[in-house]
Amino acid sequence: MPHDLHASAQAGLRRRISRRRLLRGATALTAAVPLAALLAACGGDDSTGGAATTATEPAEAGTGSAATPASASPTAATSPAASGGEWSFTDDRGITVTLPSRPERIVAQTAAAAALWDYGIRAVGIFGPYRAEDGSPDFQAGNIDLDAVEYLGDYGEMDLEKLIALQADVYVDFALYDKQLWYLGDTESRVKEIVPTIGISMQGVSILTSIERFEELAGLLGADRSAPDVVEAKEEFAAAEADLKAAIAEKPGLRVLVVSNSLDQLYVASPEWMTDLHYFADLGLDIVKHQTNDFFEALSWEQANKYPADLILVDQRPGLLTQEQLNAIPTWTSLPAVQAGQVGPWYAGAPYSHKRFAPIMRELAEIVRNSRDDIV
Repeated sequence: MPHDLHASAQAGLRRRISRRRLLRGATALTAAVPLAALLAACGGDDSTGGAATTATEPAEAGTGSAATPASASPTAATSPAASGGEWSFTDDRGITVTLPSRPERIVAQTAAAAALWDYGIRAVGIFGPYRAEDGSPDFQAGNIDLDAVEYLGDYGEMDLEKLIALQADVYVDFALYDKQLWYLGDTESRVKEIVPTIGISMQGVSILTSIERFEELAGLLGADRSAPDVVEAKEEFAAAEADLKAAIAEKPGLRVLVVSNSLDQLYVASPEWMTDLHYFADLGLDIVKHQTNDFFEALSWEQANKYPADLILVDQRPGLLTQEQLNAIPTWTSLPAVQAGQVGPWYAGAPYSHKRFAPIMRELAEIVRNSRDDIV
Protein backbone atom coordinates (compact mmCIF):
# COMPACT_ATOMS: atom_id res chain seq x y z
CA MET A 1 0.00 0.00 0.00
CA PRO A 2 1.48 3.45 -0.94
CA HIS A 3 2.50 5.48 2.08
CA ASP A 4 -0.12 8.20 1.56
CA LEU A 5 -2.91 5.65 1.23
CA HIS A 6 -1.61 3.75 4.23
CA ALA A 7 -1.53 6.94 6.28
CA SER A 8 -5.04 7.81 5.14
CA ALA A 9 -6.32 4.35 6.02
CA GLN A 10 -4.67 4.49 9.43
CA ALA A 11 -6.14 7.92 10.10
CA GLY A 12 -9.58 6.67 9.14
CA LEU A 13 -9.17 3.63 11.38
CA ARG A 14 -8.11 5.78 14.33
CA ARG A 15 -11.06 8.07 13.73
CA ARG A 16 -13.53 5.23 13.59
CA ILE A 17 -12.16 3.47 16.67
CA SER A 18 -12.28 6.75 18.58
CA ARG A 19 -15.77 7.40 17.28
CA ARG A 20 -17.08 4.00 18.31
CA ARG A 21 -15.72 4.47 21.81
CA LEU A 22 -17.43 7.82 22.00
CA LEU A 23 -20.64 6.73 20.33
CA ARG A 24 -21.18 3.55 22.26
CA GLY A 25 -20.82 5.60 25.39
CA ALA A 26 -19.20 4.57 28.61
CA THR A 27 -19.84 0.85 28.27
CA ALA A 28 -17.39 0.51 25.39
CA LEU A 29 -14.81 2.66 27.12
CA THR A 30 -14.40 0.06 29.85
CA ALA A 31 -14.44 -2.97 27.57
CA ALA A 32 -11.60 -4.46 25.57
CA VAL A 33 -12.86 -4.69 21.97
CA PRO A 34 -10.92 -6.79 19.45
CA LEU A 35 -9.62 -4.75 16.50
CA ALA A 36 -11.27 -7.11 14.02
CA ALA A 37 -14.64 -6.56 15.69
CA LEU A 38 -14.18 -2.81 15.57
CA LEU A 39 -13.30 -2.94 11.90
CA ALA A 40 -16.33 -5.09 11.16
CA ALA A 41 -18.56 -2.76 13.15
CA CYS A 42 -17.31 0.33 11.32
CA GLY A 43 -18.46 -0.74 7.87
CA GLY A 44 -19.52 1.52 5.03
CA ASP A 45 -21.95 4.36 5.58
CA ASP A 46 -25.31 4.72 3.86
CA SER A 47 -26.21 8.39 3.82
CA THR A 48 -29.09 8.11 1.41
CA GLY A 49 -31.10 5.33 3.04
CA GLY A 50 -34.36 4.00 1.69
CA ALA A 51 -36.60 7.03 2.26
CA ALA A 52 -35.94 8.55 -1.15
CA THR A 53 -39.50 9.80 -1.49
CA THR A 54 -39.24 11.89 1.66
CA ALA A 55 -35.55 12.77 2.07
CA THR A 56 -33.54 14.81 -0.41
CA GLU A 57 -29.75 14.78 -0.40
CA PRO A 58 -28.02 18.13 -0.95
CA ALA A 59 -27.13 18.37 -4.61
CA GLU A 60 -23.72 19.06 -6.10
CA ALA A 61 -23.09 22.67 -7.05
CA GLY A 62 -24.95 23.69 -10.17
CA THR A 63 -27.65 21.02 -10.05
CA GLY A 64 -30.36 23.42 -8.98
CA SER A 65 -31.51 21.46 -5.96
CA ALA A 66 -33.54 23.38 -3.39
CA ALA A 67 -31.85 21.54 -0.55
CA THR A 68 -29.67 23.69 1.68
CA PRO A 69 -25.94 23.06 1.09
CA ALA A 70 -24.20 21.44 4.02
CA SER A 71 -21.90 24.47 4.36
CA ALA A 72 -24.84 26.83 4.84
CA SER A 73 -26.90 27.29 7.96
CA PRO A 74 -29.86 24.94 7.38
CA THR A 75 -33.30 26.22 8.29
CA ALA A 76 -36.74 24.72 8.55
CA ALA A 77 -38.50 25.30 5.27
CA THR A 78 -42.20 25.30 5.90
CA SER A 79 -44.89 24.61 8.48
CA PRO A 80 -48.35 23.14 7.87
CA ALA A 81 -49.98 26.49 8.62
CA ALA A 82 -47.91 28.19 5.93
CA SER A 83 -48.01 25.46 3.29
CA GLY A 84 -51.51 24.06 3.45
CA GLY A 85 -50.38 20.80 5.02
CA GLU A 86 -46.97 19.92 3.59
CA TRP A 87 -44.14 19.85 6.13
CA SER A 88 -40.47 20.25 5.34
CA PHE A 89 -37.24 20.52 7.33
CA THR A 90 -33.62 20.73 6.20
CA ASP A 91 -31.38 19.21 8.83
CA ASP A 92 -27.73 19.79 9.68
CA ARG A 93 -26.61 17.16 7.16
CA GLY A 94 -28.10 19.32 4.43
CA ILE A 95 -30.82 16.69 3.91
CA THR A 96 -34.41 17.87 3.45
CA VAL A 97 -37.26 15.76 4.80
CA THR A 98 -40.62 16.58 3.23
CA LEU A 99 -43.86 15.01 4.42
CA PRO A 100 -47.50 15.51 3.38
CA SER A 101 -48.34 16.76 6.88
CA ARG A 102 -46.63 17.66 10.12
CA PRO A 103 -45.04 14.62 11.84
CA GLU A 104 -46.98 13.56 14.91
CA ARG A 105 -45.26 10.35 15.96
CA ILE A 106 -41.61 11.06 16.77
CA VAL A 107 -38.94 8.51 17.66
CA ALA A 108 -35.57 9.89 18.73
CA GLN A 109 -32.24 9.13 20.31
CA THR A 110 -32.65 9.64 24.05
CA ALA A 111 -30.88 12.99 24.44
CA ALA A 112 -32.51 14.31 21.27
CA ALA A 113 -35.92 13.22 22.55
CA ALA A 114 -35.16 14.91 25.89
CA ALA A 115 -34.26 18.16 24.13
CA LEU A 116 -37.53 18.13 22.17
CA TRP A 117 -39.40 17.18 25.37
CA ASP A 118 -38.18 20.36 27.05
CA TYR A 119 -39.80 22.38 24.26
CA GLY A 120 -43.09 20.50 24.50
CA ILE A 121 -42.68 17.72 21.92
CA ARG A 122 -43.30 14.26 23.37
CA ALA A 123 -41.67 11.39 21.48
CA VAL A 124 -43.52 8.07 21.32
CA GLY A 125 -40.27 6.10 21.40
CA ILE A 126 -36.66 6.59 22.45
CA PHE A 127 -33.43 4.85 21.49
CA GLY A 128 -30.25 4.96 23.55
CA PRO A 129 -29.49 5.44 27.25
CA TYR A 130 -32.48 4.62 29.42
CA ARG A 131 -32.21 3.89 33.14
CA ALA A 132 -29.30 3.61 35.55
CA GLU A 133 -28.70 0.41 37.54
CA ASP A 134 -30.80 1.77 40.41
CA GLY A 135 -33.74 2.37 38.05
CA SER A 136 -33.40 6.14 37.93
CA PRO A 137 -33.40 7.83 34.51
CA ASP A 138 -30.06 8.17 32.76
CA PHE A 139 -29.10 11.85 32.70
CA GLN A 140 -29.35 11.83 28.89
CA ALA A 141 -33.08 11.18 29.38
CA GLY A 142 -33.57 14.61 30.96
CA ASN A 143 -37.22 15.22 31.80
CA ILE A 144 -38.66 12.39 29.69
CA ASP A 145 -41.40 10.38 31.36
CA LEU A 146 -39.83 6.99 30.70
CA ASP A 147 -43.07 5.21 31.56
CA ALA A 148 -44.83 7.07 28.75
CA VAL A 149 -42.50 6.13 25.89
CA GLU A 150 -41.57 2.91 24.13
CA TYR A 151 -37.95 1.89 24.60
CA LEU A 152 -36.28 0.64 21.40
CA GLY A 153 -32.87 -0.42 22.71
CA ASP A 154 -29.38 1.05 22.94
CA TYR A 155 -26.55 2.01 20.62
CA GLY A 156 -26.57 0.21 17.26
CA GLU A 157 -29.19 -2.35 18.32
CA MET A 158 -32.55 -0.75 17.61
CA ASP A 159 -35.59 -3.01 17.80
CA LEU A 160 -36.81 -2.50 14.24
CA GLU A 161 -40.05 -4.42 14.82
CA LYS A 162 -40.95 -1.97 17.60
CA LEU A 163 -40.05 0.93 15.32
CA ILE A 164 -42.40 -0.38 12.66
CA ALA A 165 -45.16 -1.03 15.20
CA LEU A 166 -44.90 2.56 16.48
CA GLN A 167 -45.68 3.83 12.97
CA ALA A 168 -43.19 6.64 13.48
CA ASP A 169 -43.31 9.61 11.13
CA VAL A 170 -39.67 10.62 11.67
CA TYR A 171 -36.56 9.62 13.62
CA VAL A 172 -34.39 12.36 15.19
CA ASP A 173 -30.75 11.89 16.18
CA PHE A 174 -27.47 13.80 16.26
CA ALA A 175 -25.38 14.15 13.09
CA LEU A 176 -21.63 13.70 12.97
CA TYR A 177 -18.78 12.88 10.58
CA ASP A 178 -19.97 12.15 7.04
CA LYS A 179 -23.71 12.64 7.62
CA GLN A 180 -23.85 9.71 10.00
CA LEU A 181 -26.38 9.58 12.80
CA TRP A 182 -24.89 9.20 16.27
CA TYR A 183 -26.65 6.19 17.78
CA LEU A 184 -27.82 4.07 14.87
CA GLY A 185 -24.51 2.38 14.09
CA ASP A 186 -24.94 -0.54 11.71
CA THR A 187 -28.73 -0.24 11.76
CA GLU A 188 -28.75 3.18 10.08
CA SER A 189 -29.48 1.98 6.55
CA ARG A 190 -32.29 -0.28 7.78
CA VAL A 191 -33.86 2.48 9.88
CA LYS A 192 -33.82 4.78 6.85
CA GLU A 193 -35.81 2.17 4.95
CA ILE A 194 -38.53 2.44 7.59
CA VAL A 195 -38.69 6.12 8.49
CA PRO A 196 -37.20 9.46 7.35
CA THR A 197 -34.37 10.66 9.57
CA ILE A 198 -33.34 14.09 10.87
CA GLY A 199 -29.88 14.92 12.24
CA ILE A 200 -28.92 17.92 14.39
CA SER A 201 -25.18 18.62 14.52
CA MET A 202 -23.14 17.47 17.52
CA GLN A 203 -19.68 18.45 16.29
CA GLY A 204 -17.67 21.49 15.33
CA VAL A 205 -20.30 24.06 16.30
CA SER A 206 -21.33 25.75 19.53
CA ILE A 207 -23.99 23.91 21.47
CA LEU A 208 -25.85 27.22 21.42
CA THR A 209 -26.36 26.71 17.70
CA SER A 210 -27.56 23.13 18.17
CA ILE A 211 -29.92 24.12 21.01
CA GLU A 212 -31.47 26.73 18.77
CA ARG A 213 -31.90 24.12 16.04
CA PHE A 214 -33.74 21.79 18.43
CA GLU A 215 -36.00 24.66 19.48
CA GLU A 216 -36.63 25.48 15.82
CA LEU A 217 -37.46 21.86 15.00
CA ALA A 218 -39.74 21.62 18.03
CA GLY A 219 -41.62 24.71 16.86
CA LEU A 220 -42.22 23.15 13.46
CA LEU A 221 -43.38 19.97 15.16
CA GLY A 222 -46.09 21.96 16.93
CA ALA A 223 -44.44 23.25 20.12
CA ASP A 224 -45.35 26.66 21.51
CA ARG A 225 -42.01 28.46 21.65
CA SER A 226 -43.62 31.28 23.64
CA ALA A 227 -44.94 28.96 26.37
CA PRO A 228 -44.12 30.29 29.87
CA ASP A 229 -41.86 27.36 30.81
CA VAL A 230 -39.92 27.69 27.54
CA VAL A 231 -39.46 31.43 28.01
CA GLU A 232 -38.45 30.93 31.63
CA ALA A 233 -35.87 28.30 30.65
CA LYS A 234 -34.34 30.64 28.07
CA GLU A 235 -34.14 33.44 30.60
CA GLU A 236 -32.46 31.15 33.12
CA PHE A 237 -30.06 29.98 30.40
CA ALA A 238 -29.12 33.59 29.62
CA ALA A 239 -28.55 34.32 33.30
CA ALA A 240 -26.45 31.16 33.72
CA GLU A 241 -24.42 32.08 30.65
CA ALA A 242 -23.68 35.53 32.09
CA ASP A 243 -22.71 33.96 35.42
CA LEU A 244 -20.36 31.46 33.78
CA LYS A 245 -18.79 34.13 31.58
CA ALA A 246 -18.16 36.30 34.66
CA ALA A 247 -16.65 33.36 36.56
CA ILE A 248 -14.31 32.59 33.66
CA ALA A 249 -13.22 36.23 33.49
CA GLU A 250 -12.30 36.08 37.18
CA LYS A 251 -9.82 33.25 36.48
CA PRO A 252 -8.02 34.28 33.27
CA GLY A 253 -5.14 31.85 33.85
CA LEU A 254 -7.25 28.75 34.48
CA ARG A 255 -6.29 25.86 32.20
CA VAL A 256 -8.95 23.14 31.83
CA LEU A 257 -8.57 19.54 30.68
CA VAL A 258 -11.71 17.57 29.76
CA VAL A 259 -11.45 13.78 29.75
CA SER A 260 -13.18 10.43 29.55
CA ASN A 261 -11.53 7.20 30.63
CA SER A 262 -11.24 3.44 30.60
CA LEU A 263 -9.14 0.90 32.50
CA ASP A 264 -6.45 1.15 29.84
CA GLN A 265 -6.63 4.71 28.53
CA LEU A 266 -7.39 8.34 29.19
CA TYR A 267 -9.37 10.12 26.47
CA VAL A 268 -8.83 13.86 26.02
CA ALA A 269 -11.79 15.79 24.56
CA SER A 270 -11.45 18.92 22.43
CA PRO A 271 -13.54 22.12 22.10
CA GLU A 272 -12.90 22.00 18.38
CA TRP A 273 -15.23 18.97 18.22
CA MET A 274 -17.50 18.89 21.26
CA THR A 275 -20.41 21.34 21.03
CA ASP A 276 -20.61 22.08 24.76
CA LEU A 277 -16.85 22.57 25.09
CA HIS A 278 -16.92 24.72 21.95
CA TYR A 279 -19.48 26.94 23.66
CA PHE A 280 -17.57 27.14 26.94
CA ALA A 281 -14.43 28.08 24.99
CA ASP A 282 -16.41 30.80 23.19
CA LEU A 283 -17.23 32.19 26.64
CA GLY A 284 -13.52 32.39 27.37
CA LEU A 285 -12.71 29.11 29.12
CA ASP A 286 -9.19 27.95 28.26
CA ILE A 287 -9.78 24.29 27.36
CA VAL A 288 -6.99 22.02 26.15
CA LYS A 289 -7.11 21.29 22.42
CA HIS A 290 -5.61 17.89 21.76
CA GLN A 291 -3.40 17.02 18.82
CA THR A 292 -5.68 14.78 16.75
CA ASN A 293 -8.40 15.52 14.22
CA ASP A 294 -11.16 13.77 16.17
CA PHE A 295 -13.39 13.99 19.22
CA PHE A 296 -10.85 12.30 21.51
CA GLU A 297 -7.12 11.75 21.71
CA ALA A 298 -6.45 8.39 23.34
CA LEU A 299 -3.55 8.35 25.79
CA SER A 300 -2.12 5.54 27.85
CA TRP A 301 -2.29 6.18 31.57
CA GLU A 302 1.49 6.63 31.49
CA GLN A 303 0.83 9.70 29.30
CA ALA A 304 -1.77 11.17 31.63
CA ASN A 305 0.37 14.24 32.29
CA LYS A 306 0.71 15.15 28.61
CA TYR A 307 -1.54 18.21 28.96
CA PRO A 308 -0.92 20.15 32.20
CA ALA A 309 -4.11 21.66 33.64
CA ASP A 310 -5.36 23.51 36.71
CA LEU A 311 -8.81 21.90 36.51
CA ILE A 312 -9.93 18.54 35.11
CA LEU A 313 -13.53 17.83 34.08
CA VAL A 314 -14.39 14.12 33.93
CA ASP A 315 -17.02 12.38 31.79
CA GLN A 316 -20.02 11.43 33.97
CA ARG A 317 -21.62 8.82 31.73
CA PRO A 318 -22.49 5.58 33.53
CA GLY A 319 -20.04 2.70 33.23
CA LEU A 320 -16.83 4.72 33.40
CA LEU A 321 -14.23 4.30 36.11
CA THR A 322 -15.41 4.99 39.63
CA GLN A 323 -13.61 7.43 41.88
CA GLU A 324 -12.10 4.47 43.71
CA GLN A 325 -10.79 3.03 40.44
CA LEU A 326 -9.32 6.36 39.39
CA ASN A 327 -7.63 6.75 42.75
CA ALA A 328 -5.91 3.41 42.21
CA ILE A 329 -4.09 4.77 39.12
CA PRO A 330 -0.84 6.42 40.26
CA THR A 331 -0.46 8.64 37.19
CA TRP A 332 -3.96 9.99 37.81
CA THR A 333 -3.44 10.77 41.47
CA SER A 334 -0.09 12.40 40.66
CA LEU A 335 -1.68 15.03 38.42
CA PRO A 336 -1.44 18.51 39.99
CA ALA A 337 -5.16 19.23 39.52
CA VAL A 338 -6.11 15.95 41.18
CA GLN A 339 -3.77 16.57 44.09
CA ALA A 340 -5.28 20.05 44.48
CA GLY A 341 -8.81 18.62 44.51
CA GLN A 342 -9.69 20.53 41.34
CA VAL A 343 -11.71 17.86 39.55
CA GLY A 344 -15.30 18.38 38.38
CA PRO A 345 -17.99 16.73 36.23
CA TRP A 346 -18.38 16.85 32.47
CA TYR A 347 -21.90 15.98 31.32
CA ALA A 348 -21.12 14.53 27.90
CA GLY A 349 -24.33 13.73 26.03
CA ALA A 350 -26.63 15.95 28.09
CA PRO A 351 -29.80 17.02 26.21
CA TYR A 352 -29.37 20.08 23.99
CA SER A 353 -31.96 22.40 25.52
CA HIS A 354 -31.95 25.70 27.40
CA LYS A 355 -33.57 23.98 30.36
CA ARG A 356 -30.94 21.27 30.72
CA PHE A 357 -27.85 23.41 30.16
CA ALA A 358 -28.70 26.25 32.53
CA PRO A 359 -27.93 24.17 35.67
CA ILE A 360 -24.86 22.66 34.01
CA MET A 361 -23.48 26.17 33.45
CA ARG A 362 -24.36 27.23 36.99
CA GLU A 363 -22.44 24.27 38.39
CA LEU A 364 -19.46 24.92 36.12
CA ALA A 365 -19.40 28.59 37.14
CA GLU A 366 -19.18 27.59 40.79
CA ILE A 367 -16.38 25.10 40.04
CA VAL A 368 -14.41 27.72 38.10
CA ARG A 369 -14.80 30.30 40.87
CA ASN A 370 -13.58 27.82 43.47
CA SER A 371 -10.55 26.76 41.43
CA ARG A 372 -7.05 28.19 41.62
CA ASP A 373 -5.54 29.18 38.30
CA ASP A 374 -1.90 28.81 39.38
CA ILE A 375 -1.69 25.03 39.79
CA VAL A 376 0.34 24.62 36.60
